[in-house]
Amino acid sequence: MTERPEVVDPAQRPAGHRAVPLLTEPALGHYPEFRTFVVEAFGIETGRIGPSGLLRVGDRFYEVVLLGRSGQEYPVGLEIHALVPGLEPLDEQVADTDLWAILRWLVEGVGGEWSIDALETTGRIYRIPAVTERPAPAPAGPGPVLAFDLYGTLVDPLALATDLGRYLPADVAQRVAVTWRRTQLEYSFRVTAMGRFTPFAELTARALDFALRAAGVVLDPAGRAAVLARYDRLEPYPDVLPALQELRAAGAATLVLSNGSQAMLDACLEHARVTPLLDHVLSVDRVRAFKPDPAVYRFAAEVTGRELGELYLISSNPFDVVGAATAGMRTVWVNRSGAPFDTLGPEPDHVVRTLAELPALVG
Repeated sequence: MTERPEVVDPAQRPAGHRAVPLLTEPALGHYPEFRTFVVEAFGIETGRIGPSGLLRVGDRFYEVVLLGRSGQEYPVGLEIHALVPGLEPLDEQVADTDLWAILRWLVEGVGGEWSIDALETTGRIYRIPAVTERPAPAPAGPGPVLAFDLYGTLVDPLALATDLGRYLPADVAQRVAVTWRRTQLEYSFRVTAMGRFTPFAELTARALDFALRAAGVVLDPAGRAAVLARYDRLEPYPDVLPALQELRAAGAATLVLSNGSQAMLDACLEHARVTPLLDHVLSVDRVRAFKPDPAVYRFAAEVTGRELGELYLISSNPFDVVGAATAGMRTVWVNRSGAPFDTLGPEPDHVVRTLAELPALVG
Protein backbone atom coordinates (compact mmCIF):
# COMPACT_ATOMS: atom_id res chain seq x y z
CA MET A 1 0.00 0.00 0.00
CA THR A 2 1.35 3.44 -0.93
CA GLU A 3 2.06 5.60 2.13
CA ARG A 4 0.61 9.10 2.23
CA PRO A 5 2.99 12.08 2.44
CA GLU A 6 2.93 14.11 5.64
CA VAL A 7 4.09 17.71 6.00
CA VAL A 8 6.59 18.00 8.87
CA ASP A 9 8.49 20.85 10.47
CA PRO A 10 11.63 21.73 8.43
CA ALA A 11 13.54 21.57 11.71
CA GLN A 12 13.11 17.78 11.54
CA ARG A 13 15.31 17.60 8.42
CA PRO A 14 17.60 14.65 9.18
CA ALA A 15 21.24 15.52 9.72
CA GLY A 16 23.90 14.00 7.49
CA HIS A 17 21.55 13.56 4.54
CA ARG A 18 22.21 14.85 1.04
CA ALA A 19 19.57 16.14 -1.34
CA VAL A 20 19.08 14.18 -4.58
CA PRO A 21 16.95 16.07 -7.16
CA LEU A 22 13.94 14.11 -8.40
CA LEU A 23 11.66 16.64 -10.03
CA THR A 24 11.59 20.25 -11.14
CA GLU A 25 8.38 22.00 -12.18
CA PRO A 26 9.35 25.67 -12.63
CA ALA A 27 6.10 27.16 -13.95
CA LEU A 28 3.17 26.11 -11.80
CA GLY A 29 2.64 29.54 -10.26
CA HIS A 30 0.10 30.62 -12.86
CA TYR A 31 -2.37 28.20 -11.24
CA PRO A 32 -4.06 30.15 -8.39
CA GLU A 33 -5.00 26.84 -6.78
CA PHE A 34 -1.35 25.80 -6.67
CA ARG A 35 -0.32 29.05 -5.01
CA THR A 36 -3.08 28.78 -2.41
CA PHE A 37 -2.32 25.16 -1.61
CA VAL A 38 1.44 25.47 -1.13
CA VAL A 39 1.09 28.68 0.91
CA GLU A 40 -1.27 26.88 3.28
CA ALA A 41 0.46 23.49 3.27
CA PHE A 42 3.91 24.84 4.07
CA GLY A 43 2.93 27.89 6.09
CA ILE A 44 4.52 30.42 3.76
CA GLU A 45 4.43 33.95 5.10
CA THR A 46 2.82 36.61 2.93
CA GLY A 47 5.39 38.39 0.81
CA ARG A 48 8.18 35.85 1.04
CA ILE A 49 8.89 32.36 -0.21
CA GLY A 50 10.42 31.11 3.01
CA PRO A 51 12.50 27.99 3.72
CA SER A 52 12.14 24.66 2.02
CA GLY A 53 9.20 22.51 2.99
CA LEU A 54 9.67 18.99 4.29
CA LEU A 55 7.59 15.89 3.58
CA ARG A 56 7.82 12.47 5.19
CA VAL A 57 6.65 9.33 3.43
CA GLY A 58 6.97 6.47 5.89
CA ASP A 59 10.48 6.81 7.29
CA ARG A 60 11.79 8.68 4.24
CA PHE A 61 12.13 12.44 3.89
CA TYR A 62 11.66 14.66 0.84
CA GLU A 63 12.56 18.31 0.58
CA VAL A 64 10.22 20.63 -1.32
CA VAL A 65 12.07 23.70 -2.57
CA LEU A 66 9.68 26.47 -3.58
CA LEU A 67 10.96 28.49 -6.51
CA GLY A 68 10.52 32.25 -6.46
CA ARG A 69 10.94 35.05 -8.93
CA SER A 70 11.97 38.62 -8.29
CA GLY A 71 8.97 40.86 -7.67
CA GLN A 72 6.50 38.01 -7.07
CA GLU A 73 5.23 37.21 -3.59
CA TYR A 74 4.11 33.68 -4.36
CA PRO A 75 6.04 30.58 -5.45
CA VAL A 76 6.22 30.07 -9.21
CA GLY A 77 7.23 26.42 -9.08
CA LEU A 78 8.89 23.74 -7.02
CA GLU A 79 11.64 21.17 -6.86
CA ILE A 80 11.42 17.89 -4.96
CA HIS A 81 14.58 16.33 -3.57
CA ALA A 82 15.00 12.96 -1.87
CA LEU A 83 17.04 13.19 1.32
CA VAL A 84 19.47 10.28 1.28
CA PRO A 85 21.73 9.29 4.21
CA GLY A 86 25.40 10.08 3.69
CA LEU A 87 26.82 8.43 0.58
CA GLU A 88 24.16 5.74 0.30
CA PRO A 89 22.78 5.32 -3.23
CA LEU A 90 19.25 6.46 -3.96
CA ASP A 91 16.77 3.58 -4.10
CA GLU A 92 15.15 4.67 -7.36
CA GLN A 93 12.23 2.27 -7.16
CA VAL A 94 11.25 3.47 -3.70
CA ALA A 95 11.82 7.10 -4.68
CA ASP A 96 9.63 6.70 -7.77
CA THR A 97 6.82 5.18 -5.70
CA ASP A 98 7.10 7.94 -3.11
CA LEU A 99 7.25 10.64 -5.76
CA TRP A 100 4.06 9.36 -7.35
CA ALA A 101 2.42 9.47 -3.89
CA ILE A 102 3.62 13.06 -3.47
CA LEU A 103 2.18 13.98 -6.86
CA ARG A 104 -1.17 12.47 -5.92
CA TRP A 105 -1.12 14.40 -2.64
CA LEU A 106 -0.25 17.60 -4.50
CA VAL A 107 -2.92 17.16 -7.17
CA GLU A 108 -5.59 16.25 -4.60
CA GLY A 109 -4.68 19.29 -2.53
CA VAL A 110 -4.56 21.74 -5.40
CA GLY A 111 -7.80 20.64 -7.06
CA GLY A 112 -9.30 23.09 -9.53
CA GLU A 113 -8.05 22.28 -13.03
CA TRP A 114 -5.90 19.53 -11.56
CA SER A 115 -7.41 16.08 -11.76
CA ILE A 116 -6.43 12.77 -10.21
CA ASP A 117 -8.32 11.05 -13.01
CA ALA A 118 -6.18 12.85 -15.58
CA LEU A 119 -3.03 12.03 -13.64
CA GLU A 120 -3.93 8.35 -13.48
CA THR A 121 -5.24 8.16 -17.05
CA THR A 122 -2.40 9.88 -18.83
CA GLY A 123 0.12 8.66 -16.29
CA ARG A 124 2.74 11.27 -17.15
CA ILE A 125 0.94 14.51 -17.97
CA TYR A 126 3.60 16.63 -16.28
CA ARG A 127 6.53 15.04 -18.12
CA ILE A 128 8.31 14.17 -14.91
CA PRO A 129 11.47 12.23 -15.77
CA ALA A 130 11.79 10.48 -12.41
CA VAL A 131 8.48 8.66 -12.87
CA THR A 132 8.54 8.28 -16.64
CA GLU A 133 9.67 4.89 -17.85
CA ARG A 134 12.31 4.90 -20.52
CA PRO A 135 11.17 3.60 -23.87
CA ALA A 136 11.89 -0.07 -24.31
CA PRO A 137 14.88 -0.75 -26.54
CA ALA A 138 13.76 -0.98 -30.14
CA PRO A 139 16.58 -2.47 -32.17
CA ALA A 140 17.15 -0.51 -35.35
CA GLY A 141 17.49 -2.22 -38.69
CA PRO A 142 20.79 -3.03 -40.36
CA GLY A 143 21.31 0.53 -41.60
CA PRO A 144 23.31 3.19 -39.75
CA VAL A 145 21.87 4.90 -36.67
CA LEU A 146 22.38 8.66 -36.66
CA ALA A 147 21.84 10.72 -33.52
CA PHE A 148 21.53 14.41 -34.34
CA ASP A 149 22.08 17.26 -31.98
CA LEU A 150 19.38 19.93 -32.36
CA TYR A 151 20.55 23.41 -31.38
CA GLY A 152 23.22 24.63 -33.77
CA THR A 153 23.03 21.45 -35.85
CA LEU A 154 19.47 21.29 -37.16
CA VAL A 155 18.29 24.75 -36.06
CA ASP A 156 20.16 27.99 -35.35
CA PRO A 157 19.65 29.54 -31.90
CA LEU A 158 21.71 32.59 -32.89
CA ALA A 159 18.91 33.48 -35.30
CA LEU A 160 17.15 34.78 -32.20
CA ALA A 161 19.19 37.94 -32.69
CA THR A 162 16.52 38.90 -35.22
CA ASP A 163 13.79 38.58 -32.61
CA LEU A 164 15.85 40.45 -30.04
CA GLY A 165 16.36 43.13 -32.68
CA ARG A 166 12.68 44.01 -32.45
CA TYR A 167 13.36 45.34 -28.96
CA LEU A 168 17.05 46.23 -28.98
CA PRO A 169 19.55 47.94 -31.33
CA ALA A 170 20.93 45.43 -33.85
CA ASP A 171 24.47 45.33 -32.43
CA VAL A 172 23.17 44.87 -28.89
CA ALA A 173 20.73 42.18 -30.04
CA GLN A 174 23.54 40.21 -31.67
CA ARG A 175 25.68 40.50 -28.55
CA VAL A 176 22.83 39.36 -26.34
CA ALA A 177 22.10 36.37 -28.61
CA VAL A 178 25.72 35.20 -28.47
CA THR A 179 25.99 35.67 -24.70
CA TRP A 180 22.64 33.95 -24.22
CA ARG A 181 23.72 30.83 -26.08
CA ARG A 182 27.14 30.71 -24.42
CA THR A 183 25.64 31.14 -20.95
CA GLN A 184 22.94 28.57 -21.61
CA LEU A 185 25.62 25.96 -22.33
CA GLU A 186 27.80 27.09 -19.44
CA TYR A 187 24.89 26.74 -17.03
CA SER A 188 24.23 23.21 -18.28
CA PHE A 189 27.88 22.30 -17.72
CA ARG A 190 27.82 23.78 -14.22
CA VAL A 191 24.72 22.03 -12.93
CA THR A 192 25.93 18.68 -14.26
CA ALA A 193 29.34 19.15 -12.65
CA MET A 194 27.58 19.90 -9.36
CA GLY A 195 25.45 16.76 -9.60
CA ARG A 196 22.27 18.79 -9.99
CA PHE A 197 19.67 18.90 -12.73
CA THR A 198 17.66 21.91 -13.84
CA PRO A 199 15.46 21.61 -16.94
CA PHE A 200 16.91 23.21 -20.04
CA ALA A 201 13.89 25.46 -20.43
CA GLU A 202 14.65 27.03 -17.07
CA LEU A 203 18.37 27.33 -17.83
CA THR A 204 17.46 28.99 -21.12
CA ALA A 205 15.34 31.61 -19.36
CA ARG A 206 17.98 32.27 -16.73
CA ALA A 207 20.68 32.56 -19.38
CA LEU A 208 18.62 35.13 -21.26
CA ASP A 209 18.22 37.18 -18.10
CA PHE A 210 21.99 37.10 -17.57
CA ALA A 211 22.72 38.05 -21.18
CA LEU A 212 20.39 41.05 -20.91
CA ARG A 213 21.97 42.08 -17.63
CA ALA A 214 25.47 41.72 -19.07
CA ALA A 215 24.50 43.99 -21.96
CA GLY A 216 22.94 46.51 -19.60
CA VAL A 217 19.51 46.30 -21.22
CA VAL A 218 16.02 45.25 -20.16
CA LEU A 219 13.14 43.61 -22.00
CA ASP A 220 9.61 44.23 -20.82
CA PRO A 221 7.80 41.05 -19.67
CA ALA A 222 5.91 40.70 -22.94
CA GLY A 223 9.07 41.05 -25.02
CA ARG A 224 10.95 38.58 -22.85
CA ALA A 225 8.13 36.05 -23.12
CA ALA A 226 7.95 36.50 -26.89
CA VAL A 227 11.69 35.94 -27.34
CA LEU A 228 11.66 32.85 -25.13
CA ALA A 229 8.67 31.46 -27.02
CA ARG A 230 10.64 31.68 -30.26
CA TYR A 231 12.93 28.94 -28.95
CA ASP A 232 10.09 26.56 -29.74
CA ARG A 233 9.83 27.86 -33.32
CA LEU A 234 13.39 27.99 -34.61
CA GLU A 235 13.70 27.37 -38.33
CA PRO A 236 15.76 24.46 -39.68
CA TYR A 237 18.87 25.05 -41.74
CA PRO A 238 18.11 24.67 -45.48
CA ASP A 239 20.07 21.41 -45.73
CA VAL A 240 18.20 19.62 -42.92
CA LEU A 241 15.05 18.27 -44.56
CA PRO A 242 16.70 17.12 -47.83
CA ALA A 243 19.48 15.34 -45.94
CA LEU A 244 17.12 13.57 -43.55
CA GLN A 245 14.86 12.51 -46.41
CA GLU A 246 17.81 11.05 -48.32
CA LEU A 247 19.16 9.27 -45.25
CA ARG A 248 15.78 7.75 -44.46
CA ALA A 249 15.35 6.61 -48.05
CA ALA A 250 18.72 4.86 -47.77
CA GLY A 251 17.61 2.92 -44.69
CA ALA A 252 19.23 4.96 -41.92
CA ALA A 253 17.59 5.27 -38.51
CA THR A 254 17.52 8.88 -37.34
CA LEU A 255 16.94 10.43 -33.96
CA VAL A 256 17.51 13.66 -32.09
CA LEU A 257 19.59 13.56 -28.90
CA SER A 258 19.49 16.96 -27.25
CA ASN A 259 19.99 18.89 -24.03
CA GLY A 260 16.62 20.51 -24.64
CA SER A 261 13.64 19.79 -22.42
CA GLN A 262 11.24 17.30 -24.01
CA ALA A 263 8.49 19.87 -24.54
CA MET A 264 10.99 22.24 -26.19
CA LEU A 265 12.20 19.53 -28.56
CA ASP A 266 8.73 18.37 -29.50
CA ALA A 267 7.56 21.91 -30.28
CA CYS A 268 10.69 22.91 -32.20
CA LEU A 269 10.85 19.76 -34.32
CA GLU A 270 7.15 19.90 -35.10
CA HIS A 271 7.49 23.51 -36.22
CA ALA A 272 10.54 22.63 -38.32
CA ARG A 273 8.60 19.74 -39.96
CA VAL A 274 11.31 17.30 -38.90
CA THR A 275 9.33 15.02 -36.57
CA PRO A 276 8.06 12.62 -39.30
CA LEU A 277 11.68 11.99 -40.32
CA LEU A 278 12.78 10.77 -36.88
CA ASP A 279 12.54 7.44 -35.08
CA HIS A 280 13.11 8.96 -31.64
CA VAL A 281 13.29 12.38 -30.00
CA LEU A 282 15.45 11.94 -26.91
CA SER A 283 15.82 14.58 -24.22
CA VAL A 284 18.34 14.53 -21.41
CA ASP A 285 15.32 14.91 -19.12
CA ARG A 286 15.35 11.11 -18.93
CA VAL A 287 19.00 11.01 -17.87
CA ARG A 288 18.94 14.07 -15.60
CA ALA A 289 22.37 15.17 -16.80
CA PHE A 290 23.49 17.30 -19.72
CA LYS A 291 25.90 16.59 -22.54
CA PRO A 292 28.74 15.77 -22.56
CA ASP A 293 27.97 13.45 -19.63
CA PRO A 294 28.57 9.87 -20.90
CA ALA A 295 25.16 8.78 -19.58
CA VAL A 296 23.47 10.87 -22.29
CA TYR A 297 25.17 8.95 -25.09
CA ARG A 298 24.62 5.60 -23.40
CA PHE A 299 20.93 6.46 -23.27
CA ALA A 300 20.81 6.70 -27.07
CA ALA A 301 22.39 3.25 -27.35
CA GLU A 302 19.92 1.84 -24.84
CA VAL A 303 16.91 3.19 -26.70
CA THR A 304 18.07 1.98 -30.11
CA GLY A 305 19.27 -1.40 -28.90
CA ARG A 306 22.67 -0.86 -30.51
CA GLU A 307 26.20 -0.74 -29.15
CA LEU A 308 27.66 2.75 -28.74
CA GLY A 309 30.24 2.06 -31.42
CA GLU A 310 27.45 1.45 -33.94
CA LEU A 311 25.93 4.92 -33.47
CA TYR A 312 26.95 8.18 -35.11
CA LEU A 313 26.63 11.47 -33.26
CA ILE A 314 26.07 14.35 -35.70
CA SER A 315 26.70 17.71 -34.07
CA SER A 316 27.96 21.22 -34.74
CA ASN A 317 29.14 21.56 -31.13
CA PRO A 318 32.72 20.41 -30.50
CA PHE A 319 32.02 19.65 -26.83
CA ASP A 320 29.25 17.29 -27.96
CA VAL A 321 31.48 15.57 -30.51
CA VAL A 322 34.26 15.13 -27.93
CA GLY A 323 31.79 13.80 -25.36
CA ALA A 324 30.26 11.30 -27.77
CA ALA A 325 33.64 10.08 -29.00
CA THR A 326 34.86 9.67 -25.43
CA ALA A 327 31.76 7.61 -24.63
CA GLY A 328 32.47 5.36 -27.64
CA MET A 329 30.28 6.71 -30.44
CA ARG A 330 31.39 7.49 -33.96
CA THR A 331 31.18 11.19 -34.68
CA VAL A 332 30.56 13.70 -37.44
CA TRP A 333 31.32 17.36 -36.80
CA VAL A 334 29.14 19.75 -38.77
CA ASN A 335 31.51 22.70 -39.17
CA ARG A 336 29.25 25.22 -40.88
CA SER A 337 31.50 28.19 -40.13
CA GLY A 338 34.93 26.72 -40.91
CA ALA A 339 36.06 27.10 -37.28
CA PRO A 340 38.97 25.18 -35.72
CA PHE A 341 38.12 22.10 -33.67
CA ASP A 342 38.76 21.85 -29.93
CA THR A 343 42.27 20.94 -28.84
CA LEU A 344 40.86 18.77 -26.05
CA GLY A 345 40.13 15.91 -28.48
CA PRO A 346 39.41 13.25 -29.53
CA GLU A 347 39.05 14.41 -33.11
CA PRO A 348 35.81 13.70 -35.02
CA ASP A 349 35.71 10.73 -37.38
CA HIS A 350 34.36 12.98 -40.13
CA VAL A 351 33.99 16.70 -40.74
CA VAL A 352 31.34 18.15 -43.05
CA ARG A 353 30.35 21.69 -43.95
CA THR A 354 26.71 20.80 -44.62
CA LEU A 355 24.40 17.89 -43.91
CA ALA A 356 24.20 17.25 -47.65
CA GLU A 357 27.56 15.46 -47.30
CA LEU A 358 26.23 12.94 -44.78
CA PRO A 359 24.62 10.30 -47.02
CA ALA A 360 27.89 9.64 -48.84
CA LEU A 361 29.75 9.27 -45.53
CA VAL A 362 27.48 6.95 -43.59
CA GLY A 363 25.41 5.21 -46.26
